[in-house]
Amino acid sequence: MMLTKSITQGVTNMQKPNDSITVGIITLPYSHILNGWIMPDGSVISNPIKAQNEAERLNKTINITVH
Repeated sequence: MMLTKSITQGVTNMQKPNDSITVGIITLPYSHILNGWIMPDGSVISNPIKAQNEAERLNKTINITVH
Protein backbone atom coordinates (compact mmCIF):
# COMPACT_ATOMS: atom_id res chain seq x y z
CA MET A 1 0.00 0.00 0.00
CA MET A 2 1.34 3.40 -0.95
CA LEU A 3 0.26 6.62 0.75
CA THR A 4 0.93 10.00 -0.83
CA LYS A 5 0.70 13.23 1.10
CA SER A 6 1.03 16.65 -0.45
CA ILE A 7 2.66 19.32 1.71
CA THR A 8 0.83 22.59 1.08
CA GLN A 9 1.03 24.46 4.36
CA GLY A 10 3.06 27.66 3.99
CA VAL A 11 4.66 28.42 7.34
CA THR A 12 7.91 30.29 7.79
CA ASN A 13 10.14 30.77 10.77
CA MET A 14 12.15 33.72 9.46
CA GLN A 15 12.71 36.12 12.35
CA LYS A 16 15.66 38.26 11.17
CA PRO A 17 16.24 39.65 7.67
CA ASN A 18 19.12 37.25 7.02
CA ASP A 19 17.71 34.06 8.54
CA SER A 20 17.13 30.92 6.53
CA ILE A 21 13.63 30.72 5.06
CA THR A 22 11.62 27.60 5.88
CA VAL A 23 8.24 26.79 4.34
CA GLY A 24 6.86 23.34 5.14
CA ILE A 25 9.75 20.98 4.47
CA ILE A 26 11.68 23.41 2.23
CA THR A 27 14.53 25.42 3.77
CA LEU A 28 16.48 28.01 1.82
CA PRO A 29 19.68 28.77 3.76
CA TYR A 30 21.00 32.33 3.81
CA SER A 31 24.58 32.85 2.63
CA HIS A 32 26.40 35.82 4.15
CA ILE A 33 29.13 35.41 1.54
CA LEU A 34 26.72 35.50 -1.42
CA ASN A 35 24.26 37.88 0.31
CA GLY A 36 21.17 35.86 -0.51
CA TRP A 37 19.21 32.64 -0.12
CA ILE A 38 20.52 29.55 -1.89
CA MET A 39 18.03 27.66 -4.03
CA PRO A 40 18.25 23.86 -4.51
CA ASP A 41 19.67 24.40 -8.02
CA GLY A 42 22.51 26.55 -6.61
CA SER A 43 21.17 29.91 -7.73
CA VAL A 44 21.06 32.79 -5.23
CA ILE A 45 18.07 35.05 -4.59
CA SER A 46 18.87 38.34 -2.85
CA ASN A 47 15.29 39.60 -2.57
CA PRO A 48 13.67 38.14 0.58
CA ILE A 49 10.12 38.35 -0.80
CA LYS A 50 11.11 36.53 -3.99
CA ALA A 51 12.97 33.89 -1.93
CA GLN A 52 9.87 33.40 0.26
CA ASN A 53 7.65 33.03 -2.82
CA GLU A 54 10.04 30.50 -4.37
CA ALA A 55 10.12 28.49 -1.13
CA GLU A 56 6.32 28.43 -1.08
CA ARG A 57 6.22 27.36 -4.74
CA LEU A 58 8.73 24.56 -4.12
CA ASN A 59 6.82 23.38 -1.05
CA LYS A 60 3.59 23.15 -3.04
CA THR A 61 5.25 20.93 -5.65
CA ILE A 62 6.65 18.43 -3.13
CA ASN A 63 4.85 15.11 -2.69
CA ILE A 64 5.90 12.75 0.08
CA THR A 65 5.43 9.07 -0.63
CA VAL A 66 5.34 6.61 2.27
CA HIS A 67 5.69 2.92 1.46
